Amino acid sequence: MIEIKMTSEQIKQLLEKYWVGDTSQEEELALKAFFSEKDIPEELKKYQPLFLWKAKQLQLTGIQKLKPGIEKRGNIQWYPFLKIAASILLVLTLGIGFYTHYQQEKKMDKVFLETYSNPEDALQETKSVIGKVSSALNLAKSKRDELQKLDSLERTPKNNTVE
Repeated sequence: MIEIKMTSEQIKQLLEKYWVGDTSQEEELALKAFFSEKDIPEELKKYQPLFLWKAKQLQLTGIQKLKPGIEKRGNIQWYPFLKIAASILLVLTLGIGFYTHYQQEKKMDKVFLETYSNPEDALQETKSVIGKVSSALNLAKSKRDELQKLDSLERTPKNNTVE
């Protein structure tokens, strides 16, 4: 690359062409080379960050280095909402679990509250319940016997022959 020393006036003319968009690629490279030097006139230092930024951007590999930043930004936006949603679901699940456990405990308490303090009363109640169950079983047994008799009568062959 051939280095050409330019005067401030030539740089100003190139800058005017640059702002209009009439510069060639070689002229833009000359501007970038000029602004990458350390000895720049004070009146032109305000343009140096623009051309240095462009030079740094050209050194980057473009999409490969910018893409991870874009992906992270997309994931970071949803991450707090997911944490909040997970926390709410956890609290609801624990609340429902404790409520269900409490309701079952109340039902079991009602079952065990119906006990007798006097053993004689408990024995009498047990005999009464056993008697009711026994009579129900005896009734079912007698009905079964009747059904078996009817069934055996239906199965016997009838000898009704017509002559």
